[in-house]
Amino acid sequence: MANDGETGLTIREAVPGDEEVVARLIALLAEYERAPEKCVATAEKVAEQLFGPRPAAHAFLAEMDGQVVGFALYFHSFSTWLCRPGIFLEDLFVVPEYRCRGIGGALLRRVARVCVEEGCGRLEWTCLEWNELAKSQYRKIGAEPMEGWRTWRMEGQTIEDLAAGRKVAKEGPGAVEAVLAKPAAAPDARVAIYTDGGCVPNPGTGGWAAVLISGDRRKEIAGGEKKTTNNRMELTAAIMALEHLRKACMVDLHTDSEYLKRGITEWLPKWKRAGWRRGKSELKNVELWKRLDDATRRHKINWRWLRGHAGHKENERADELCRQQIDKLRKGH
Repeated sequence: MANDGETGLTIREAVPGDEEVVARLIALLAEYERAPEKCVATAEKVAEQLFGPRPAAHAFLAEMDGQVVGFALYFHSFSTWLCRPGIFLEDLFVVPEYRCRGIGGALLRRVARVCVEEGCGRLEWTCLEWNELAKSQYRKIGAEPMEGWRTWRMEGQTIEDLAAGRKVAKEGPGAVEAVLAKPAAAPDARVAIYTDGGCVPNPGTGGWAAVLISGDRRKEIAGGEKKTTNNRMELTAAIMALEHLRKACMVDLHTDSEYLKRGITEWLPKWKRAGWRRGKSELKNVELWKRLDDATRRHKINWRWLRGHAGHKENERADELCRQQIDKLRKGH
């Protein structure tokens, strides 16, 4: 157990009895990374994997004000080139109300000490592309992204099929995926996107939707949130549509939101020069603007404004999909 810089902050190893709090932090992390439905971690599973007879991973906990406020979970890897063990940091998370107080850095330093003590050659981790705050902090401590490398993953049944030597019969890409997903497609593929977002009331239950069209291929995506705003849903629609593109494209993005259109084409450069601020005030929806800015970098985009509810077929379809999402959420689905 050690005090690590911040007054009242203690970093300690997770021990049997901590499984409940570790499971809770893992659930909070899944919510932060926008995939709570994929998290199946329980206290029982944590106890088995961290404190069982053959531990698969280890964790450090950050304590402040008498409670656990963050964790770092890691396991050992191996580098064939270095012929030395390494450490892979699977998760690093601090609860929102305790961020910007050096806790994440303290956890990372503690894991780095394990690397040094055990003679490890590498300390590695992954970071979501949209998490600009995390990426900026990692660069400050000397970490670098591995350009040209991409993580590949198999889960569940596909692993079992491979182990048994069964051929995996994947369905071919549907509709627009032929252009949106195939990495070998032409680099100048053109995609038309129609987005919409809204709330009932505002703020309130919201929905977003996008229609993506490339030649005769078509894809419709949609989603929603229970507590949000019109502007956040308009931004989310554009973000999700652009992130859906698996390679660089020529994009004509149509929106009926002047907030989105003028924000990305007129106001964004000023906000960035001002440190992501709007004059003397904090920029609203800053995390979404950063994510949208990141999502635009691979593509050549023509931002086009359409008048809403003016009879344009695809704009009306996006509006319909958006309203369907709002109705589902309001009915409890």
